[in-house]
Amino acid sequence: MTTLLIGATGMLKTAAAHAVARAKKAVVLSRHAKDFSLGSDTLDVKLTRISQSYENGAAFIDAVARYAPYDLALTWIRPQAEILRAAIDGMIVPGGRLVEVMGSRSILLGENGEASIAERRAQALALQPDITYSQVILGFVLEGDGSRWLTHEEISAAAIAQMEKPQARLIAGVLEPWERRPQ
Repeated sequence: MTTLLIGATGMLKTAAAHAVARAKKAVVLSRHAKDFSLGSDTLDVKLTRISQSYENGAAFIDAVARYAPYDLALTWIRPQAEILRAAIDGMIVPGGRLVEVMGSRSILLGENGEASIAERRAQALALQPDITYSQVILGFVLEGDGSRWLTHEEISAAAIAQMEKPQARLIAGVLEPWERRPQ
Protein backbone atom coordinates (compact mmCIF):
# COMPACT_ATOMS: atom_id res chain seq x y z
CA MET A 1 0.00 0.00 0.00
CA THR A 2 1.36 3.40 -1.01
CA THR A 3 0.19 6.57 0.70
CA LEU A 4 0.39 10.13 -0.61
CA LEU A 5 0.66 13.00 1.86
CA ILE A 6 0.29 16.59 0.67
CA GLY A 7 0.15 19.43 3.16
CA ALA A 8 0.34 16.94 6.01
CA THR A 9 3.58 18.02 7.69
CA GLY A 10 2.08 20.52 10.15
CA MET A 11 -1.37 20.31 11.64
CA LEU A 12 -1.91 16.88 10.05
CA LYS A 13 1.33 15.32 11.30
CA THR A 14 -0.44 12.91 13.69
CA ALA A 15 -2.83 11.85 10.92
CA ALA A 16 0.15 11.44 8.58
CA ALA A 17 1.83 9.14 11.12
CA HIS A 18 -1.38 7.12 11.37
CA ALA A 19 -1.50 6.73 7.58
CA VAL A 20 2.19 5.86 7.26
CA ALA A 21 1.93 3.23 10.03
CA ARG A 22 -0.55 1.37 7.82
CA ALA A 23 1.38 1.82 4.57
CA LYS A 24 4.20 -0.06 2.97
CA LYS A 25 5.61 3.21 1.68
CA ALA A 26 4.57 6.85 1.68
CA VAL A 27 5.34 9.90 -0.41
CA VAL A 28 5.29 13.25 1.35
CA LEU A 29 5.30 16.44 -0.69
CA SER A 30 5.75 19.85 0.84
CA ARG A 31 8.01 22.84 0.46
CA HIS A 32 10.22 21.56 3.29
CA ALA A 33 9.73 17.80 2.99
CA LYS A 34 13.45 17.05 3.14
CA ASP A 35 13.43 18.21 6.77
CA PHE A 36 10.21 16.39 7.72
CA SER A 37 10.23 13.59 10.28
CA LEU A 38 7.41 11.73 11.95
CA GLY A 39 9.68 11.24 14.95
CA SER A 40 9.92 7.48 14.53
CA ASP A 41 12.62 5.60 12.64
CA THR A 42 10.10 2.85 11.88
CA LEU A 43 7.82 5.35 10.14
CA ASP A 44 10.45 7.67 8.68
CA VAL A 45 12.12 4.82 6.78
CA LYS A 46 8.91 4.43 4.76
CA LEU A 47 8.95 8.06 3.59
CA THR A 48 9.99 9.36 0.22
CA ARG A 49 10.38 13.09 0.81
CA ILE A 50 9.89 15.50 -2.08
CA SER A 51 10.48 19.18 -1.43
CA GLN A 52 8.19 20.83 -3.95
CA SER A 53 5.72 23.69 -3.82
CA TYR A 54 2.44 23.27 -5.62
CA GLU A 55 2.84 26.85 -6.85
CA ASN A 56 4.73 25.17 -9.72
CA GLY A 57 1.82 22.99 -10.76
CA ALA A 58 3.43 21.04 -13.58
CA ALA A 59 6.54 20.11 -11.59
CA PHE A 60 4.41 19.19 -8.59
CA ILE A 61 2.14 16.92 -10.65
CA ASP A 62 5.19 15.27 -12.26
CA ALA A 63 6.66 14.62 -8.80
CA VAL A 64 3.41 13.11 -7.53
CA ALA A 65 2.95 10.99 -10.67
CA ARG A 66 6.45 9.52 -10.40
CA TYR A 67 5.34 7.39 -7.42
CA ALA A 68 1.70 6.73 -8.38
CA PRO A 69 -0.64 4.96 -8.06
CA TYR A 70 -1.73 5.55 -4.46
CA ASP A 71 -3.99 3.50 -2.24
CA LEU A 72 -4.55 6.43 0.11
CA ALA A 73 -4.10 10.17 -0.29
CA LEU A 74 -4.38 12.62 2.60
CA THR A 75 -4.33 16.19 1.31
CA TRP A 76 -4.55 19.77 2.53
CA ILE A 77 -4.44 21.86 -0.65
CA ARG A 78 -5.56 25.43 -1.29
CA PRO A 79 -8.97 25.63 -2.96
CA GLN A 80 -7.73 27.22 -6.19
CA ALA A 81 -5.49 24.25 -7.08
CA GLU A 82 -8.21 22.50 -9.08
CA ILE A 83 -5.86 21.13 -11.75
CA LEU A 84 -3.65 19.60 -9.07
CA ARG A 85 -6.67 18.11 -7.32
CA ALA A 86 -7.96 16.58 -10.57
CA ALA A 87 -4.52 15.12 -11.34
CA ILE A 88 -4.36 13.48 -7.91
CA ASP A 89 -7.85 12.01 -8.38
CA GLY A 90 -6.51 10.12 -11.40
CA MET A 91 -3.61 8.67 -9.40
CA ILE A 92 -5.74 6.83 -6.83
CA VAL A 93 -6.06 3.08 -7.43
CA PRO A 94 -9.52 1.59 -7.91
CA GLY A 95 -10.79 0.90 -4.42
CA GLY A 96 -8.43 3.53 -3.00
CA ARG A 97 -9.26 6.38 -0.67
CA LEU A 98 -8.87 10.15 -0.92
CA VAL A 99 -9.26 12.23 2.23
CA GLU A 100 -9.30 15.97 1.56
CA VAL A 101 -8.99 18.41 4.43
CA MET A 102 -10.51 21.81 3.69
CA GLY A 103 -10.86 25.08 5.55
CA SER A 104 -14.14 26.36 6.93
CA ARG A 105 -14.68 28.73 4.00
CA SER A 106 -14.70 25.81 1.55
CA ILE A 107 -18.42 25.26 2.21
CA LEU A 108 -19.42 28.86 1.47
CA LEU A 109 -21.18 29.58 -1.80
CA GLY A 110 -19.20 31.44 -4.43
CA GLU A 111 -19.65 35.16 -5.10
CA ASN A 112 -22.31 34.59 -7.75
CA GLY A 113 -24.10 31.85 -5.84
CA GLU A 114 -22.11 29.06 -7.51
CA ALA A 115 -21.48 25.86 -5.61
CA SER A 116 -18.85 25.85 -2.88
CA ILE A 117 -15.44 24.27 -3.49
CA ALA A 118 -16.42 21.43 -1.13
CA GLU A 119 -19.61 20.77 -3.08
CA ARG A 120 -17.85 20.99 -6.47
CA ARG A 121 -15.26 18.46 -5.27
CA ALA A 122 -17.95 16.11 -3.94
CA GLN A 123 -19.77 16.30 -7.28
CA ALA A 124 -16.57 15.67 -9.25
CA LEU A 125 -15.59 12.66 -7.14
CA ALA A 126 -19.10 11.22 -7.34
CA LEU A 127 -18.24 10.60 -11.00
CA GLN A 128 -15.40 8.32 -9.86
CA PRO A 129 -17.27 5.65 -7.90
CA ASP A 130 -14.20 3.42 -7.65
CA ILE A 131 -12.59 5.89 -5.19
CA THR A 132 -13.75 6.36 -1.61
CA TYR A 133 -13.82 10.13 -1.25
CA SER A 134 -14.09 11.85 2.12
CA GLN A 135 -13.90 15.47 3.17
CA VAL A 136 -12.87 16.96 6.48
CA ILE A 137 -14.16 20.52 6.81
CA LEU A 138 -12.33 22.41 9.53
CA GLY A 139 -14.60 24.42 11.77
CA PHE A 140 -14.09 25.97 15.17
CA VAL A 141 -14.94 25.30 18.80
CA LEU A 142 -17.41 27.43 20.78
CA GLU A 143 -16.16 28.16 24.29
CA GLY A 144 -18.30 30.25 26.60
CA ASP A 145 -18.83 33.63 24.95
CA GLY A 146 -15.95 33.09 22.51
CA SER A 147 -14.54 30.54 20.12
CA ARG A 148 -11.23 29.10 19.02
CA TRP A 149 -9.82 27.33 16.01
CA LEU A 150 -9.24 23.59 16.23
CA THR A 151 -6.00 22.24 17.66
CA HIS A 152 -3.65 20.13 15.55
CA GLU A 153 -4.74 17.07 17.52
CA GLU A 154 -8.44 17.77 16.88
CA ILE A 155 -7.74 18.22 13.16
CA SER A 156 -5.71 15.01 12.96
CA ALA A 157 -8.39 13.11 14.89
CA ALA A 158 -10.99 14.12 12.28
CA ALA A 159 -8.69 13.07 9.41
CA ILE A 160 -7.97 9.73 11.10
CA ALA A 161 -11.72 9.18 11.55
CA GLN A 162 -12.17 9.69 7.80
CA MET A 163 -9.38 7.22 7.06
CA GLU A 164 -10.87 4.58 9.36
CA LYS A 165 -14.64 4.98 8.88
CA PRO A 166 -15.11 7.33 5.95
CA GLN A 167 -18.21 9.38 5.45
CA ALA A 168 -18.86 11.81 2.64
CA ARG A 169 -18.22 14.89 4.81
CA LEU A 170 -17.10 15.30 8.39
CA ILE A 171 -17.30 18.71 10.01
CA ALA A 172 -14.54 18.97 12.62
CA GLY A 173 -15.89 21.30 15.29
CA VAL A 174 -18.80 23.53 14.28
CA LEU A 175 -19.46 25.99 11.47
CA GLU A 176 -22.42 27.78 13.01
CA PRO A 177 -23.13 30.31 14.05
CA TRP A 178 -20.65 31.61 11.46
CA GLU A 179 -20.53 35.03 13.14
CA ARG A 180 -18.99 33.40 16.23
CA ARG A 181 -15.95 32.00 14.42
CA PRO A 182 -12.58 33.24 15.73
CA GLN A 183 -11.46 36.49 14.14
